[in-house]
Amino acid sequence: VEPQLRIDDDVFVPGLHRLVETIHDAGALVFCQLHHAGMFGRNPVAPSDVPAWGVGGLSQPRAMTLEEVEQAKDLFIAAGYRAMEAGYDGVELHGSTSYLLQQFSSPHTNKRTDKYGDSVERRSALAREIIRGIRLKCGFNFPIGYTTVPDEQLPDGMRLEEAIEFTSYLVREGIAYVHFLPGTYETFHYEGGRGTCQRQKSGLFDMTKAFKEAFRIPVFARTCGENDPHVWEASIKNGEADAILIGRQMLSDPHVARKVLEGRVEDIRSCIKCNYCYESGVIKKYQLGCSINPELGREREYAISGRVSRAKKVLVVGGGPGGLEAARVAALRGHDVTLMEKEEALGGTILVASLPVGKEILMNFVRWAETQCKKADVKVELGREVTPQLVKELDPEVVITATGATPLIPEIPGIDKPHVVIAEDVLREKARVGKKVVILGGYGQTGVETADYIVEKGLAENVTIVMRSSGKRLAAGMDPVNRAHLMQVIWPRLGIKVVRSTEIKEITDKGVVTMDREWRTNELEADSVVLARGYVPNRRLYEALKGQVPELYAIGDCVKARNIRAAVHEGAYVGRQI
Repeated sequence: VEPQLRIDDDVFVPGLHRLVETIHDAGALVFCQLHHAGMFGRNPVAPSDVPAWGVGGLSQPRAMTLEEVEQAKDLFIAAGYRAMEAGYDGVELHGSTSYLLQQFSSPHTNKRTDKYGDSVERRSALAREIIRGIRLKCGFNFPIGYTTVPDEQLPDGMRLEEAIEFTSYLVREGIAYVHFLPGTYETFHYEGGRGTCQRQKSGLFDMTKAFKEAFRIPVFARTCGENDPHVWEASIKNGEADAILIGRQMLSDPHVARKVLEGRVEDIRSCIKCNYCYESGVIKKYQLGCSINPELGREREYAISGRVSRAKKVLVVGGGPGGLEAARVAALRGHDVTLMEKEEALGGTILVASLPVGKEILMNFVRWAETQCKKADVKVELGREVTPQLVKELDPEVVITATGATPLIPEIPGIDKPHVVIAEDVLREKARVGKKVVILGGYGQTGVETADYIVEKGLAENVTIVMRSSGKRLAAGMDPVNRAHLMQVIWPRLGIKVVRSTEIKEITDKGVVTMDREWRTNELEADSVVLARGYVPNRRLYEALKGQVPELYAIGDCVKARNIRAAVHEGAYVGRQI
């Protein structure tokens, strides 16, 4: 699986040793997690030829021969020895997330009838043999942990009772601890799987308590999207886990543990579960990134080590994610920063984006940014609409326009009829809808999430999405993980209809007139028509200020309507250029 570190050859040991020494110098222990991708590798192999869905689509693996299983075992054992040579404090065998060891442990993917299948004990044989092999190579003072699955969430998968039995065989082999991560690639968007925006709680801690009661070895639980440190602490106190392992939250804020220890929970930049890290690093194989932490991967270049030699008077127009980040960074660097927002609350488009069912987590970023701006002495003025005349009176040296975007109003006959409303007005409850609703737009997130909102809130009895692109592009603007949860878990029970590859020719008093690609027309009845065709940049102030101020910047949606990541990253960049 790329891009990841390798340990399948001795040539990698010196480089890994330097990495380990760097971590040790900071006072931490480090284990090396060993895994084989199995059916999701470049050469898809598995215990059996059972197809399964993964990040790259449907995988059709080839069943491994006994000789290949032995080779895989030897590779794990050799990797464990290299980890010890590199100075790691221990190793962890990765037996979850649909990789090879989980494929062997699962009755869903392991249909073998030899010594590696056909019972829970036999399905644990490969893991047990690897543990013994590493023990023989590295000795009993080299700890071996194991990541496994408490519940695969599959009808024919490993459920809680079998998982406890499976773990018991590993405990007998002397594993140092067991680390739980629920679900598979096919089910990580279900309850108990990875955190998504729509699903706030993972349910993992309830499962791990059963293992705590069954075994004496330490039980580690992954946060799985539960990012509240108070919940972590309560889970340990309640006997649900001995330690909490943090994943994505360490990307949005690498200093989370220190901030918890210092009692600075309000300073934690909490993960918003947008899953851009997963999309960038795993699916698209780019450099690992974070939507709300621009410093990730740029720690050296973006480090704010001191204050500027001369403070400038900076005006930030717009209190959305980009404006907040630009103001925070500029103030930390020593500039005199004022942020003006025309609304009575900070947040910009997040105020609307956080309204669909389950997405209130997005407001965590706004609260964090507001707190950090206050600590950095940013002067915030709400309810102030900035005009060119006001800018002239304030006489700033630098103006950063973060004025966002406005909903796109398509040129369709009847668009001005009273029953035509904008999606964000529905979400803000500024506009009511009738019993029959037609939503124009399903390519991005807005249309789909508005449809979800309307049905979940019981605002209408019949909801239809009309989209110009094909059905395969429904909600294409969402990241794959959140889209999977919405489409496969939430969507089927909502009863929302989708009309694909269709244009709206006219909006009438009774509904909308449509035309498909075969030039056939049809009329859909609707009491309300909801517009969700996207946004257009609001560049009026930026254009008016060109040549009027010494330094002028535009960031976020007022450059091009995009997402929180673009706004925050541009704000971080511009804040460092002044």
